Order: sequence, then structure tokens, then C-alpha cells
Amino acid sequence: MLRLDLHVHTKYSYDCFCSVERAIEVAKAKGLSGIAITDHDSISGHREAKNFSKDGFLIIPGVEVSSANGHILGLGISELIPKGLPAGETVDLIRKQGGVAIAAHPFAPGRRPELVYRAKFDAIECLNSRAIFLSNPLAERFARKNGIPMVAGSDAHRCEDIGLAYTMVNCELNLDSVLEIIKKGGTSISGRALPTSSILWRVLQKALHRR
Repeated sequence: MLRLDLHVHTKYSYDCFCSVERAIEVAKAKGLSGIAITDHDSISGHREAKNFSKDGFLIIPGVEVSSANGHILGLGISELIPKGLPAGETVDLIRKQGGVAIAAHPFAPGRRPELVYRAKFDAIECLNSRAIFLSNPLAERFARKNGIPMVAGSDAHRCEDIGLAYTMVNCELNLDSVLEIIKKGGTSISGRALPTSSILWRVLQKALHRR
């Protein structure tokens, strides 16, 4: 059974300072089989990640797109998806590259629940370590009700948070196999969310840092 953190940020996101190399080191140390690098509206980390790609550990090239209707994870993409497009168009562009489109933390406070109604997603992120209150249960309820595959990811913006939540799949350790089994719904999710107090403290720290 493979354990994959499908939502990891690196220094190529505006709000993260974790290097690609360090992210991979932490993931391996925690016993993960692989990670998806999903920086905000950037694929700059993909080329660097290739330098650390070795047998026995999968690095999934991805992105977190800021669509007009909310955040969308695109896994298995090689070209940048423009931000600001409607969710449906964003999903289509991800699929044209052979990728998988995932609604990211759709019920998190401050996000737009409308996202899940604006496009037909390949999967819903139902366990996000940074999602607070009822965000994750609501996402899981929606996915189960509508028969949509569920995935999990840490949404790590700090190296130490990588692997807090992960997706489990039973398939070969290669990109095509993982993407295919996600689309077929052969996933299970595990892990935990950060305590609400920790998330709020980090938000405050970030706000003070920007002043």
C-alpha cells in the first residue's frame, strides 16, 4: 500500500520557505511513498524535483491553481495552468495534459463551497491538515453523497507538516498508475488535521510578518 501526500508546497509558493530537497527528505523520513508538489500557480519546482527523483519514491508534478471559483489541484501536469479561469475551464485544461483535477479544501472557511458545483472533479480533497472546523467532514460528506473519489494531503507550508495527512493507494509506484487509481476511486485517506489553535497562530504570525 502506497502512502502519498498529494498536497505539498515548497519555496516556489509565495507563503512557504521549504526547499524541494528538504520536502523530499522529510517525506522519506516519515515513510511516505511519494509526494505531489503543488505550489500556488507555479510549476517552477518541477525541474528541481527531477534532480531528486529516484526509484522507490514518487514525485508527482502538480500545481494548486487559483481558479475564479476556488483552489484546484492539478496532478500529473507539465505546463502551467493560468489562474483566474472558471473552474470548469481549469479542470478541462488539467485533463488535456492527462492530469487529474481535485477540488482543494472546498469547504474551508474563507473558501467557496460553490467550487464543487462548478465542475466535475476527478476527486475531492476530504482530509486537509490545514482545514479547520467542519471543513473536512463536509467535504467527505459531499464526496460520499455524490460518489466522487476522496483524497488527502497535508497542504504543508512548513517542512515538518508534510505527511500529516496522506492518500493510500494499492498500485504500482509510477505516475500513470497513481493517477488512474485516483480516477477510479481506489483510494483511502488517513492522517490528522493540525489543531485549530496552531493554524490560527500561524495565520497571525504570517500577518505580522507582512506588516
